[in-house]
Amino acid sequence: MSRFARVAVLSLAGLLLAGATLPAGAQDKSRARAKAAPVDERVAGIDEALRVSGLRNHLTRVRLRLKQTIDDNNPNLDADVRRWLWRTLDVSFSPEAYAKPVKQALFDNYDADFLTRVLVWYNFPAGRKMVRLEQSGVEPGQSQARDRYLATLENRQPSEERLVAIFRIDEASRASEGTFGAIRAVVIGWNRGIEQVMSEQAQQRAAQGEIARDVFRAQMRDTVSEEVLRELMYTYRGASDAELRAYAEFLESDAGKWFFSTAYKGQQAFLEKAVDKVAEAYVNTIYVNETNRSSKN
Repeated sequence: MSRFARVAVLSLAGLLLAGATLPAGAQDKSRARAKAAPVDERVAGIDEALRVSGLRNHLTRVRLRLKQTIDDNNPNLDADVRRWLWRTLDVSFSPEAYAKPVKQALFDNYDADFLTRVLVWYNFPAGRKMVRLEQSGVEPGQSQARDRYLATLENRQPSEERLVAIFRIDEASRASEGTFGAIRAVVIGWNRGIEQVMSEQAQQRAAQGEIARDVFRAQMRDTVSEEVLRELMYTYRGASDAELRAYAEFLESDAGKWFFSTAYKGQQAFLEKAVDKVAEAYVNTIYVNETNRSSKN
Protein backbone atom coordinates (compact mmCIF):
# COMPACT_ATOMS: atom_id res chain seq x y z
CA MET A 1 0.00 0.00 0.00
CA SER A 2 1.40 3.44 -0.91
CA ARG A 3 2.05 6.20 1.63
CA PHE A 4 -0.96 8.15 0.31
CA ALA A 5 -3.26 5.16 0.75
CA ARG A 6 -1.94 4.44 4.28
CA VAL A 7 -2.59 8.04 5.31
CA ALA A 8 -6.12 7.86 3.89
CA VAL A 9 -6.91 4.60 5.68
CA LEU A 10 -5.45 5.80 8.99
CA SER A 11 -7.42 9.05 8.76
CA LEU A 12 -10.70 7.21 8.31
CA ALA A 13 -9.73 4.68 10.97
CA GLY A 14 -9.33 7.60 13.35
CA LEU A 15 -12.88 8.69 12.66
CA LEU A 16 -14.14 5.18 13.35
CA LEU A 17 -12.26 5.01 16.66
CA ALA A 18 -13.74 8.37 17.59
CA GLY A 19 -17.20 6.88 17.27
CA ALA A 20 -18.08 7.88 13.71
CA THR A 21 -19.70 5.34 11.40
CA LEU A 22 -18.77 4.80 7.78
CA PRO A 23 -21.45 3.07 5.70
CA ALA A 24 -21.05 3.59 1.94
CA GLY A 25 -23.37 6.57 1.77
CA ALA A 26 -22.88 8.01 5.22
CA GLN A 27 -21.82 11.61 5.70
CA ASP A 28 -22.11 12.25 1.95
CA LYS A 29 -24.53 15.09 2.58
CA SER A 30 -23.73 18.52 4.02
CA ARG A 31 -20.01 17.80 4.20
CA ALA A 32 -17.45 20.61 4.32
CA ARG A 33 -15.41 21.13 1.16
CA ALA A 34 -11.80 20.14 1.84
CA LYS A 35 -8.99 22.59 1.18
CA ALA A 36 -7.45 22.11 -2.25
CA ALA A 37 -4.49 19.72 -2.14
CA PRO A 38 -1.15 20.46 -3.83
CA VAL A 39 -0.89 19.31 -7.45
CA ASP A 40 1.61 16.52 -6.70
CA GLU A 41 -0.62 15.19 -3.94
CA ARG A 42 -3.64 15.20 -6.25
CA VAL A 43 -1.78 13.31 -8.97
CA ALA A 44 -0.47 10.75 -6.46
CA GLY A 45 -3.94 10.25 -5.01
CA ILE A 46 -5.56 9.81 -8.42
CA ASP A 47 -2.88 7.33 -9.53
CA GLU A 48 -3.39 5.35 -6.34
CA ALA A 49 -7.18 5.33 -6.78
CA LEU A 50 -6.85 4.10 -10.37
CA ARG A 51 -4.51 1.36 -9.20
CA VAL A 52 -6.44 0.03 -6.19
CA SER A 53 -9.87 0.36 -7.86
CA GLY A 54 -8.84 -1.79 -10.81
CA LEU A 55 -10.46 0.72 -13.17
CA ARG A 56 -8.17 -0.72 -15.83
CA ASN A 57 -10.23 -3.93 -15.59
CA HIS A 58 -13.41 -1.99 -16.42
CA LEU A 59 -11.73 -0.37 -19.43
CA THR A 60 -10.28 -3.68 -20.61
CA ARG A 61 -13.74 -5.19 -20.53
CA VAL A 62 -15.01 -2.42 -22.81
CA ARG A 63 -12.56 -3.52 -25.50
CA LEU A 64 -13.41 -7.21 -25.00
CA ARG A 65 -17.11 -6.41 -25.37
CA LEU A 66 -16.42 -4.41 -28.53
CA LYS A 67 -14.74 -7.40 -30.14
CA GLN A 68 -17.47 -9.77 -29.00
CA THR A 69 -20.19 -7.49 -30.35
CA ILE A 70 -18.46 -7.21 -33.73
CA ASP A 71 -18.06 -10.99 -33.95
CA ASP A 72 -21.66 -11.66 -32.92
CA ASN A 73 -23.18 -9.19 -35.38
CA ASN A 74 -20.83 -9.68 -38.34
CA PRO A 75 -20.23 -13.42 -38.82
CA ASN A 76 -19.23 -12.93 -42.47
CA LEU A 77 -16.87 -10.01 -41.88
CA ASP A 78 -14.04 -9.82 -44.41
CA ALA A 79 -10.81 -11.21 -42.93
CA ASP A 80 -8.77 -8.10 -43.82
CA VAL A 81 -11.39 -5.81 -42.31
CA ARG A 82 -11.52 -7.92 -39.16
CA ARG A 83 -7.73 -7.76 -38.76
CA TRP A 84 -7.82 -4.00 -39.22
CA LEU A 85 -10.60 -3.65 -36.66
CA TRP A 86 -8.74 -5.77 -34.12
CA ARG A 87 -5.57 -3.72 -34.56
CA THR A 88 -7.57 -0.51 -34.23
CA LEU A 89 -9.29 -1.71 -31.06
CA ASP A 90 -6.09 -3.06 -29.51
CA VAL A 91 -4.30 0.26 -29.98
CA SER A 92 -6.96 2.96 -29.99
CA PHE A 93 -9.24 1.42 -27.34
CA SER A 94 -6.63 0.08 -24.94
CA PRO A 95 -6.83 0.98 -21.23
CA GLU A 96 -3.66 3.03 -21.76
CA ALA A 97 -5.39 5.11 -24.44
CA TYR A 98 -8.25 5.84 -22.04
CA ALA A 99 -5.90 6.61 -19.15
CA LYS A 100 -4.92 10.20 -19.96
CA PRO A 101 -8.44 11.67 -20.41
CA VAL A 102 -9.74 9.71 -17.41
CA LYS A 103 -6.91 11.01 -15.19
CA GLN A 104 -7.45 14.52 -16.52
CA ALA A 105 -11.17 14.37 -15.72
CA LEU A 106 -10.44 13.21 -12.17
CA PHE A 107 -7.84 15.97 -11.78
CA ASP A 108 -10.20 18.66 -13.10
CA ASN A 109 -12.97 17.47 -10.76
CA TYR A 110 -10.68 16.62 -7.85
CA ASP A 111 -12.31 16.11 -4.45
CA ALA A 112 -9.99 15.11 -1.61
CA ASP A 113 -12.80 13.84 0.63
CA PHE A 114 -14.36 11.67 -2.06
CA LEU A 115 -10.95 10.39 -3.11
CA THR A 116 -10.16 9.37 0.46
CA ARG A 117 -13.44 7.47 0.71
CA VAL A 118 -12.71 5.68 -2.57
CA LEU A 119 -9.26 4.65 -1.33
CA VAL A 120 -10.67 3.41 1.96
CA TRP A 121 -13.34 1.29 0.28
CA TYR A 122 -10.94 -0.38 -2.11
CA ASN A 123 -8.48 -1.12 0.71
CA PHE A 124 -11.19 -2.87 2.73
CA PRO A 125 -11.39 -6.66 2.20
CA ALA A 126 -14.73 -6.29 0.39
CA GLY A 127 -13.29 -3.79 -2.06
CA ARG A 128 -10.18 -5.86 -2.70
CA LYS A 129 -12.35 -8.91 -3.37
CA MET A 130 -14.41 -7.08 -5.99
CA VAL A 131 -11.22 -5.99 -7.77
CA ARG A 132 -9.88 -9.58 -7.72
CA LEU A 133 -13.10 -10.86 -9.27
CA GLU A 134 -13.02 -8.13 -11.93
CA GLN A 135 -9.39 -8.91 -12.72
CA SER A 136 -10.23 -12.59 -13.09
CA GLY A 137 -13.11 -11.66 -15.38
CA VAL A 138 -10.82 -10.11 -18.02
CA GLU A 139 -8.34 -12.98 -18.17
CA PRO A 140 -8.37 -14.73 -21.58
CA GLY A 141 -9.78 -18.17 -22.36
CA GLN A 142 -12.95 -18.01 -20.28
CA SER A 143 -15.64 -18.07 -22.95
CA GLN A 144 -16.50 -21.75 -22.52
CA ALA A 145 -16.51 -21.58 -18.72
CA ARG A 146 -18.67 -18.47 -18.92
CA ASP A 147 -21.16 -20.15 -21.25
CA ARG A 148 -21.36 -23.23 -18.99
CA TYR A 149 -21.96 -21.08 -15.91
CA LEU A 150 -24.66 -19.01 -17.58
CA ALA A 151 -26.34 -22.20 -18.81
CA THR A 152 -26.70 -23.39 -15.21
CA LEU A 153 -28.60 -20.20 -14.37
CA GLU A 154 -31.39 -21.21 -16.73
CA ASN A 155 -32.28 -24.08 -14.39
CA ARG A 156 -31.26 -22.35 -11.16
CA GLN A 157 -32.35 -18.75 -11.25
CA PRO A 158 -30.36 -16.29 -9.08
CA SER A 159 -32.20 -14.60 -6.24
CA GLU A 160 -34.05 -11.40 -6.97
CA GLU A 161 -31.72 -9.62 -4.54
CA ARG A 162 -28.69 -10.75 -6.57
CA LEU A 163 -30.19 -9.68 -9.88
CA VAL A 164 -31.06 -6.26 -8.48
CA ALA A 165 -27.54 -5.83 -7.08
CA ILE A 166 -25.95 -6.76 -10.43
CA PHE A 167 -28.22 -4.28 -12.20
CA ARG A 168 -27.28 -1.55 -9.72
CA ILE A 169 -23.56 -2.28 -10.21
CA ASP A 170 -23.96 -2.04 -13.97
CA GLU A 171 -25.82 1.26 -13.73
CA ALA A 172 -23.49 2.88 -11.20
CA SER A 173 -20.24 1.73 -12.83
CA ARG A 174 -21.50 2.78 -16.29
CA ALA A 175 -20.53 -0.65 -17.67
CA SER A 176 -23.28 -0.91 -20.30
CA GLU A 177 -23.26 2.80 -21.01
CA GLY A 178 -19.50 2.92 -21.56
CA THR A 179 -19.60 -0.15 -23.78
CA PHE A 180 -22.39 1.19 -25.96
CA GLY A 181 -20.57 4.52 -26.24
CA ALA A 182 -17.46 2.73 -27.51
CA ILE A 183 -19.48 0.69 -30.02
CA ARG A 184 -21.19 3.86 -31.22
CA ALA A 185 -17.80 5.59 -31.66
CA VAL A 186 -16.51 2.72 -33.81
CA VAL A 187 -19.67 2.65 -35.95
CA ILE A 188 -19.73 6.43 -36.43
CA GLY A 189 -16.01 6.49 -37.19
CA TRP A 190 -16.36 3.66 -39.68
CA ASN A 191 -19.27 5.41 -41.43
CA ARG A 192 -17.45 8.74 -41.40
CA GLY A 193 -14.46 7.10 -43.06
CA ILE A 194 -16.68 5.58 -45.74
CA GLU A 195 -18.41 8.91 -46.35
CA GLN A 196 -15.06 10.62 -46.89
CA VAL A 197 -14.42 8.47 -49.94
CA MET A 198 -17.99 8.44 -51.28
CA SER A 199 -19.37 10.59 -54.05
CA GLU A 200 -21.72 13.46 -53.14
CA GLN A 201 -24.74 11.56 -54.48
CA ALA A 202 -23.82 8.49 -52.45
CA GLN A 203 -23.43 10.64 -49.35
CA GLN A 204 -26.97 11.95 -49.81
CA ARG A 205 -28.31 8.39 -50.03
CA ALA A 206 -26.37 7.48 -46.91
CA ALA A 207 -27.89 10.42 -45.04
CA GLN A 208 -31.36 9.08 -45.82
CA GLY A 209 -30.51 5.93 -43.91
CA GLU A 210 -29.87 7.79 -40.66
CA ILE A 211 -33.35 7.04 -39.28
CA ALA A 212 -32.81 3.32 -39.84
CA ARG A 213 -29.45 3.56 -38.09
CA ASP A 214 -31.09 5.29 -35.12
CA VAL A 215 -33.51 2.37 -34.77
CA PHE A 216 -30.60 -0.06 -34.96
CA ARG A 217 -28.71 1.86 -32.28
CA ALA A 218 -31.70 1.71 -29.93
CA GLN A 219 -31.96 -2.05 -30.43
CA MET A 220 -28.20 -2.43 -30.00
CA ARG A 221 -28.30 -0.56 -26.69
CA ASP A 222 -30.76 -3.11 -25.28
CA THR A 223 -28.67 -5.99 -26.60
CA VAL A 224 -25.48 -4.58 -25.11
CA SER A 225 -27.14 -4.06 -21.71
CA GLU A 226 -28.40 -7.64 -21.66
CA GLU A 227 -24.99 -9.07 -22.58
CA VAL A 228 -23.20 -6.91 -20.00
CA LEU A 229 -25.57 -8.06 -17.26
CA ARG A 230 -24.92 -11.70 -18.20
CA GLU A 231 -21.19 -11.05 -18.16
CA LEU A 232 -21.38 -9.42 -14.73
CA MET A 233 -23.31 -12.41 -13.40
CA TYR A 234 -20.31 -14.55 -14.36
CA THR A 235 -17.67 -12.07 -13.18
CA TYR A 236 -19.16 -11.72 -9.69
CA ARG A 237 -20.18 -15.37 -9.29
CA GLY A 238 -17.76 -15.71 -6.35
CA ALA A 239 -19.40 -12.89 -4.37
CA SER A 240 -22.30 -13.32 -1.98
CA ASP A 241 -25.55 -11.39 -2.33
CA ALA A 242 -24.57 -9.29 0.68
CA GLU A 243 -21.17 -8.46 -0.83
CA LEU A 244 -22.76 -7.42 -4.10
CA ARG A 245 -25.26 -5.24 -2.26
CA ALA A 246 -22.43 -3.57 -0.33
CA TYR A 247 -20.54 -2.93 -3.57
CA ALA A 248 -23.64 -1.41 -5.17
CA GLU A 249 -24.11 0.82 -2.12
CA PHE A 250 -20.54 2.08 -2.42
CA LEU A 251 -20.91 2.76 -6.14
CA GLU A 252 -24.13 4.67 -5.48
CA SER A 253 -22.64 6.72 -2.63
CA ASP A 254 -21.53 10.27 -3.38
CA ALA A 255 -17.88 9.18 -3.41
CA GLY A 256 -18.55 6.22 -5.70
CA LYS A 257 -20.64 8.34 -8.06
CA TRP A 258 -17.94 10.99 -8.15
CA PHE A 259 -15.26 8.47 -9.06
CA PHE A 260 -17.10 6.50 -11.75
CA SER A 261 -19.10 9.39 -13.20
CA THR A 262 -15.96 11.50 -13.48
CA ALA A 263 -14.04 8.62 -15.03
CA TYR A 264 -16.93 8.20 -17.48
CA LYS A 265 -16.61 11.86 -18.49
CA GLY A 266 -13.00 11.10 -19.34
CA GLN A 267 -14.13 8.12 -21.40
CA GLN A 268 -16.59 10.31 -23.29
CA ALA A 269 -13.85 12.85 -24.07
CA PHE A 270 -11.70 10.01 -25.34
CA LEU A 271 -14.48 8.56 -27.51
CA GLU A 272 -15.17 11.90 -29.18
CA LYS A 273 -11.60 11.87 -30.51
CA ALA A 274 -11.69 8.14 -31.23
CA VAL A 275 -14.38 8.69 -33.89
CA ASP A 276 -11.97 10.70 -36.04
CA LYS A 277 -9.16 8.21 -35.43
CA VAL A 278 -11.32 5.31 -36.64
CA ALA A 279 -12.38 7.30 -39.72
CA GLU A 280 -8.78 8.22 -40.51
CA ALA A 281 -7.62 4.64 -40.01
CA TYR A 282 -10.34 3.39 -42.38
CA VAL A 283 -9.35 5.79 -45.15
CA ASN A 284 -5.62 5.18 -44.73
CA THR A 285 -5.85 1.40 -44.38
CA ILE A 286 -8.98 -0.34 -45.62
CA TYR A 287 -9.81 2.05 -48.48
CA VAL A 288 -6.20 2.28 -49.66
CA ASN A 289 -5.80 -1.51 -49.58
CA GLU A 290 -9.05 -2.05 -51.47
CA THR A 291 -8.07 0.55 -54.07
CA ASN A 292 -4.67 -1.04 -54.59
CA ARG A 293 -6.23 -4.49 -54.84
CA SER A 294 -8.73 -3.31 -57.45
CA SER A 295 -6.05 -1.59 -59.54
CA LYS A 296 -4.00 -4.80 -59.66
CA ASN A 297 -7.01 -6.73 -60.91
